[in-house]
Amino acid sequence: MRFRPIFLTLALAAGLAPRGAAAQTDFVDRFSIHGAINMGYGKSDNAQAFGINKDGTTQYRAVVLQFGYKIDDNDRVVTQLLHRWNGNSPLNTIEKDFFPIWAFYEHAFDNGVKVKLGRAPLPRGLFNEVRFIGTLLPFYRVGRTVYGETLEQIDGVVVSKPWDLGAWRVETYGFAGGFDLRAVLADQNGTTVLNNRLENSIGTQVWINTPLEGVRLGAYLHSYQPTPKYTEPDSLRGHPTTTSMFSAEAVFQRAFVRGEFSRFQSEGHKQYGAWYAQVGVKPLSQLTVAAEYQEAVFRVEPGPLPPLMLPLSKELTVGFTWARSANVSFKLEGHQIRGYDYDTAVPTIIPPVGPPFVAGIAPATKTNYILASVSVAY
Repeated sequence: MRFRPIFLTLALAAGLAPRGAAAQTDFVDRFSIHGAINMGYGKSDNAQAFGINKDGTTQYRAVVLQFGYKIDDNDRVVTQLLHRWNGNSPLNTIEKDFFPIWAFYEHAFDNGVKVKLGRAPLPRGLFNEVRFIGTLLPFYRVGRTVYGETLEQIDGVVVSKPWDLGAWRVETYGFAGGFDLRAVLADQNGTTVLNNRLENSIGTQVWINTPLEGVRLGAYLHSYQPTPKYTEPDSLRGHPTTTSMFSAEAVFQRAFVRGEFSRFQSEGHKQYGAWYAQVGVKPLSQLTVAAEYQEAVFRVEPGPLPPLMLPLSKELTVGFTWARSANVSFKLEGHQIRGYDYDTAVPTIIPPVGPPFVAGIAPATKTNYILASVSVAY
């Protein structure tokens, strides 16, 4: 059952809760609740992108509610629920109203090692653990071509350990288990919502914090196998896929710059590469002006014809964030997309009509859209 992790986590917290009046006060002190709400309105001028079409939509939201209980100084349990709706996106057909995106038990050893068991945050890149906390993000979503709308958690075990090396600090993570993969695939045959389970997953994330405050580098490597229900030919099922990511950021009091590159490749010759770069400044203490550029390429094999590397998406974003406080912010952003990554199919491959029988790539489809949102965290 999908909800089993949350039931086990809450049952553990309840079983360890103290009894009596004084103990009840202690229980309240150990119990914590946090939440975040992101709501937005989007409208495009052409093809539907990520649930935003020409009619406009106010059904753009992400809501998280986190419950934590500190058992003692070294042990805690955490459950985080997520509700998400992406306008008119086909992904909505597989989203649950509320589901446990996290539900884990954590133990901290005296030597700095921490172990999470259950449905834990997947240590992947700069934003994976805060991607729904809008007050911490320069845009409604960041690095879309790199992060997608999936890969938020892993069902299994995550082990972490920090290392102090003089003025440098290194944070290491190792993880293993299984996870869900969701995506929208639109081609000449229609729109497919990918909802797969991936197992035999093992990987690592390493962060290097430099002596310069706010400057760090990261690397991520992950190997996993699709389950038999994966929508691939039988001859390719079971072959492992390797995903890598490289990250860098420099965050200062009045400015930031960051970027990430991700790539996945399987033995079945599936290849995908994506990157984004962000830059931002704060001309006023409450105002942030930011820009992001990202690209993605995908290997396409059009039947018996030679494979092509399709420039799947090129996207430029400019945004403004007004933060009334650390817990409330308003965003207005404009996006320009050129490519083929939309919720519905656009012309992609031009079949050859004569020798040398090499397929071509159709002209890219261009779409502009705006997204205005408000974010609240507590």
